[in-house]
Amino acid sequence: MSPAMSMDLKPTPYKTFNSYLKNHFGERVYRVPIDAGFTCPNRDGVRAFGGCTFCDDRGSGAPTINIELSVREQLASGIKRVGRRFKAKKFMAYFQAFSNTYAPVGVLRSLYDVAFEFPEVEGLCIGTRPDCLDDDVLDLLAEYNEKTFVWLEIGLQSSKNKTLDLINRGHSSEEFFDAVRRAKARGLRVATHLIFGLPEETREDMMETVRSISDPSLELDAVKIHQLCIYRGTPMEKDYREGTLPVLDEDLYVEMVADALEMLPPDMVIMRLVAEGMEEEIIAPTWSFEKERVTKRIDEVMHARDTVQGSKFQGAKEAALTK
Repeated sequence: MSPAMSMDLKPTPYKTFNSYLKNHFGERVYRVPIDAGFTCPNRDGVRAFGGCTFCDDRGSGAPTINIELSVREQLASGIKRVGRRFKAKKFMAYFQAFSNTYAPVGVLRSLYDVAFEFPEVEGLCIGTRPDCLDDDVLDLLAEYNEKTFVWLEIGLQSSKNKTLDLINRGHSSEEFFDAVRRAKARGLRVATHLIFGLPEETREDMMETVRSISDPSLELDAVKIHQLCIYRGTPMEKDYREGTLPVLDEDLYVEMVADALEMLPPDMVIMRLVAEGMEEEIIAPTWSFEKERVTKRIDEVMHARDTVQGSKFQGAKEAALTK
């Protein structure tokens, strides 16, 4: 892989998602976010009620999504908008909001098939939870993967079950690792999401989560790392305003992300390192509105350390083997 280049022309010290897609497709490919009308099992009572305590009523969907439109209309308008802005020619249908495998296989097929009514769509990107990936759903995704490009994102957030309980996640870390292994056994590309700064987690807790997803036997393809953001209208907003839930300092977050990148496998794709949002929806931390600047700071820390992604991966692997 040719290293991506940062603004100061130094090689980006990690493997970016944009470079991965460009290498695979021969040009930039852009995701078009979709809300297909799903919910989550920790919202509807199957596992819990209320959803994750950090999640707003958009289910982590992009603010550009118009939920009043059908999947077909969202794709059409998104392709037009993104194509005009970036002069893009290739796209992936990104089923993003809530849990996008949480329905019978027949319903899922009817929704996913809409994407291929558009010749510009090169594949599917599907965000979901580990408890929404029964074998029949994974078989369906594997079927699509035989004829197109499928990118499966399975949220974890933390490998600590105590943390998952605190945030009302509704599944265990064991379910996550089982779902990843079953997906990889079917040849699927799998990414996960981690959040740094969740309630009561120490720096070592967060690094332990990083080590857990770095296990070579897991064969994870990619990761998104986010800082905890406090969204308006969420249970965490109340805790934050009462002073019982702190958010991470920017300097600490930058250092921890650099630590994490050094521990991750060198071939794992880094999809994102900083969550972003609009000032009208995020209360804290305020540096969430400066994604590019914070991302550049992470690059600069690694350049100053003279390290790259995977610099400490072997050491992390050996440490895990001795436990």
